[in-house]
Amino acid sequence: MRGDTFKILQGVLKARGMTYADLASRMEISEPTVKRIFAGHDCKLSRLLEICEILEVPLADVLHRAERNSEEASVLPVATEARLAADPSLFYLFILLREPIPQQEIERRFDLSGEDMFRLGRVLEALGLAEVHPGNRIKITRKEPFRFRPDGPLIPLLKEINMRFLGQVIANPGGNQSLFFTLSRRMLPDTGAFILREIETLKETIAELARQDQLVSREEDLTTFKLTGAFAPVSFPDILTIEPGR
Repeated sequence: MRGDTFKILQGVLKARGMTYADLASRMEISEPTVKRIFAGHDCKLSRLLEICEILEVPLADVLHRAERNSEEASVLPVATEARLAADPSLFYLFILLREPIPQQEIERRFDLSGEDMFRLGRVLEALGLAEVHPGNRIKITRKEPFRFRPDGPLIPLLKEINMRFLGQVIANPGGNQSLFFTLSRRMLPDTGAFILREIETLKETIAELARQDQLVSREEDLTTFKLTGAFAPVSFPDILTIEPGR
């Protein structure tokens, strides 16, 4: 669920002079549950409609207002990126938990012990990215989109992740849910600038379609898709090699 939606509802709640406790009472659920809904930006459509009905605000108006708020991706502090980059397992665990992949599945897949999870969880907690709960259960606290620095310490790991992803798609072509393509064409610089704008529009479309799916679907019904691409002027002599005869 888009975080802007809940920020707007928080504003409506204050405007109505209501507290989380008041809302919880009207919804006949606990106050901690209401707090989790607003803090985690996690709510099914039926619950969201109930909140809007109590606050006497049309859901369409809330969503329309949310659309006007451009949600800027967060940027982690350089020191946080550096700490994640220093321990790839820590960074990968952070990514998996944000998916969200169930923690038990992560432990089983990578043969991680409770001690491993506690150690990694405490580091994420120290970085302000998660909380460690009883039973070594790790809860991610930073769920908003992130934008990593293009020249930051995480770039080598991000490059590796994307190269592995491309390798998987190339190795398993076809099907109606995957596609690999590559092309190069000679064109004017202003045409290249136009295509870049079109790519930005496509990114916005993907984000909006995903937001709509998350609004009306159960988490277990969703599948993570990834788009990786590059578009830039290319100098083939700089990326190709020809070995002379020996």
